[in-house]
Amino acid sequence: MGKRALVVDNDRFYVELMGDILGQEGYEVAKAYDGMEAMELLDGELPDLVVLDIVMPKIDGDRVCQYIKGSPRLRQIPVIILSGTLVEDREKMLAIGADAYVAKGRLDELRVNILATLRRLQDTPTGGPQSILGLDKAVPREQVKELLAIKRHKEAILRAIGEGVVEVDGRQRVLYVNPAGLQILSRPELELIGSPLTDILTPDHRTTLQEAVARLRASPDETGDAVSLRYRDRVLRIAFAWILPDDPESGFFMIMQDITDLARKIEELSTLNARLQEMERLRSEFLAMVSHDLHTPLTAIKGSMEVLLHEGVGVELSRELLGIAQKNTDRLFRMVSDILDLARIEAGRFEIRGEPFDLAIGLRGTIDRLRRLAQDRQISLTLQAPDGLPQVLADGLRMDQVFTNLLTNALKFTPRGGQIGVTVQELPAELLVQIRDSGMGIPVEHMDRIFERFYRVPLPAEEKVEGTGLGLSICKAIVEEHGGRIWVESAVGKGSTFSFTLPKGPPAA
Repeated sequence: MGKRALVVDNDRFYVELMGDILGQEGYEVAKAYDGMEAMELLDGELPDLVVLDIVMPKIDGDRVCQYIKGSPRLRQIPVIILSGTLVEDREKMLAIGADAYVAKGRLDELRVNILATLRRLQDTPTGGPQSILGLDKAVPREQVKELLAIKRHKEAILRAIGEGVVEVDGRQRVLYVNPAGLQILSRPELELIGSPLTDILTPDHRTTLQEAVARLRASPDETGDAVSLRYRDRVLRIAFAWILPDDPESGFFMIMQDITDLARKIEELSTLNARLQEMERLRSEFLAMVSHDLHTPLTAIKGSMEVLLHEGVGVELSRELLGIAQKNTDRLFRMVSDILDLARIEAGRFEIRGEPFDLAIGLRGTIDRLRRLAQDRQISLTLQAPDGLPQVLADGLRMDQVFTNLLTNALKFTPRGGQIGVTVQELPAELLVQIRDSGMGIPVEHMDRIFERFYRVPLPAEEKVEGTGLGLSICKAIVEEHGGRIWVESAVGKGSTFSFTLPKGPPAA
């Protein structure tokens, strides 16, 4: 099989000239007129030699050379750079990594230099001396300087841009990706060059990019719509702009902006705004509820007092009216206490006085105080606590507040004839208190919000119960201030179990 060569130059004259020279040397010559076409040919049968121009449309020769030398499949192919631009750019010559360099000049000199280079490559196929044959007979330097200045200016601008820039040809193939774009995409340049635009992200984004490009083509005088999408762990804003608005086939730029931080902040602000709106709604409902609930006991107290002020009220009626006043005064006191505790929590002035505290004794005292209420509703209220439990460091008054809130909640939502069981259990580093009831249970959609301030589980009108909606949030604040945890397990129709833990205190002296 004869030798094969690939000649790549956008100047057809030089392609034909090199074809003649190499043909006379026994090469079968394949021809390409830009870098993209060359890379497509390299995907097929491999040549024994590649001759490249540097300045070409679509993909420059230096990138084609770097593609060849960076590919395990292609890197052994000798590459000759045939160009006039390297005359003034020796540093660039060294970076390209070709095996030989020949400057464009007089045709007779060019033929001699090409043949000399071929002979040298036969002796040393790769890694020859980094010199430029024909340098002294090169094309006029002023024209080369101007060409290089334009190219360097463009590349310097694209390198300096903070946004990722992808240059795409008229057939939607990638020609160039600037450093910022490579960083955003986290892929090597040689893997991207020549690939279809729709393949540079992920398959999930293919349709989005296709639709965006279609909109761009439908409006050749405009830049097209920007799109936002998630790529790996980033959020990208992608915009498009024609290279030459009058010539859509010249291709376009895809500009990528990493807006991950901005998107995260917007999401956080949106979440915060939603929570603030919900808090404001709950606060408004709370104020309306408090206004109503304050009015109700005050009306009862006022009515009782007005009757008592009349002469001739008997002892039995007086006792009954005073009982009504006392009951509603207690109700007002609990409401005001909850509101004051909420204010202290929000102001960061919620104080805990930690002292050795016996949980079982504290629970027994609260249960004894509420037993009459449980008996009135025919609810069984029991406590199981083993002897010898270690003490905890706790504020006794605040813990009684937790016990009272959790137990009164259980009594409110447990039907007549139900059961409430309280247990205390010793764990390795803490004590666990659980309050189980046989009440109506909590719907799953409300479980995550049950400890929020002002939040009350919606109930049918006939099952409405009194309360500010602050009790459980205050319990949570107290338990967590003691270094413990609190949570709930529940199922509709199967009751609820409220559990909390407190760290063990130091051993008794």
